[in-house]
Amino acid sequence: HLRDALKELKSEDGRPYFTMLDAGDTKCLPVVAAMLNPDLMLPFDDIDLQHHMQQYHWYVSGYRMSFHDPNDEETKALFWDLPATQTMFRVVVKANNTRVMMDNLITSLKKVLEEMASLGPGFKSMHAPKKLKTGMKGHAC
Repeated sequence: HLRDALKELKSEDGRPYFTMLDAGDTKCLPVVAAMLNPDLMLPFDDIDLQHHMQQYHWYVSGYRMSFHDPNDEETKALFWDLPATQTMFRVVVKANNTRVMMDNLITSLKKVLEEMASLGPGFKSMHAPKKLKTGMKGHAC
């Protein structure tokens, strides 16, 4: 249900909001993994999504797809085809999650996307000073 809803969410220009990263509904863990569609070049990322979902009492785990290499002290991409700045998120679907709960999660997700998108480039400028303070190593929201 959640995976299908994410696949159906479209940006204003009709492109999908999300790129799915998990194996789908068969032979997989009870986890829905996705990332905001990089082609949309949004002024926010999946970790921003995580922070904003908290206002609706949902914890959606956001991750940066990179690692800190202790040999040369550099941040490096986990995957050859994505930049080190790429982010993703996951939702663990537990056995006690009901359809009503999932509907609430989907509704909350839609509201958060609308809120962040309505700020447009203003979202990025609003958060840029905070992110500069952290050296772009994390989010300071």
